[in-house]
Amino acid sequence: MANNSSTQPEQTRRVVDLLAARRDEILNLWIKERLESDEFREELISKKELRQQSQQLVDALARSIQASNGADFDDAEFDELRAFLNQISHQRAIKGYTPTENATYILSLRNVVTPLLAEELGGDTDALVREMDYFTRLLDKMGLVMVENFIRSREEIIRQQRADMLELSTPVIKVWDKILTLPIIGTLDSRRAQLMMEALLQRIVESGSTVAILDITGVRTMDTLVANHLIKTVTAARLMGARCILTGVSPAIAQTMVQLGIDLSQITTRAQMADGIKLALELVGRTVVPVAALAHLRNGNARGDKLYELSATSTDKSSDK
Repeated sequence: MANNSSTQPEQTRRVVDLLAARRDEILNLWIKERLESDEFREELISKKELRQQSQQLVDALARSIQASNGADFDDAEFDELRAFLNQISHQRAIKGYTPTENATYILSLRNVVTPLLAEELGGDTDALVREMDYFTRLLDKMGLVMVENFIRSREEIIRQQRADMLELSTPVIKVWDKILTLPIIGTLDSRRAQLMMEALLQRIVESGSTVAILDITGVRTMDTLVANHLIKTVTAARLMGARCILTGVSPAIAQTMVQLGIDLSQITTRAQMADGIKLALELVGRTVVPVAALAHLRNGNARGDKLYELSATSTDKSSDK
């Protein structure tokens, strides 16, 4: 045991010497190997960026081995290297690399270093085995760090994308002054229902709206859970001083609600969103008038004004007489 411990610095010193003395050669061979592999995708990383990244990695690896005096990868002296591995694996996760591509990038360094070490050691097989055993264990753990952090980064990205999708799936749109609409599409679970309620109430406060249209045309199925979410949303909006109109109730959903015994008697409903908008306009003191009727009304007013002028003229002439 004591013998192995005493020879450890000598084993790792040869690796450090190789990484330092022949760094440029190692980089050139490593980059060449990566560019010729099927895994290199220039749309994800440029050749210049790949070289810069690889150079930083080789330099950090050499410094860590030397500073740790040949210790294991878990040693604190490898913190800088681990941090850099986490950084580039996170960047690769964002760009769209796969876990295999991440691990292969690190492990391919072994194919470059092995023949150079053999050349440096002059055919000393035992020394080559010892050197490569240590170096391979380092690369394996570096590859694991890349893959593990890649997976964590992808999970974070997926969570963020899911949150963004939830926000996009509950858009509150201002239709008219004091009128909001909230189109609901897909499945309405508890999480999404909570976000929907918060978004609607926030917009009611910001816009001072008094009418909110909840359109469920895009809801395929209706069950007790979904109905309860809708009732809670309507109740919360009413407490904020806004009246809710439920639109897009299809015949199938209407039958399902009757069969389930869901009581929506406190909610104003309309079959189509157009009817809901018309009702909302009436509730805020607006009326939808056809263009033809409006033109006729304007013409009528114009004739009335003309008759008034004629009547006034006749009166004036009678007074002169």
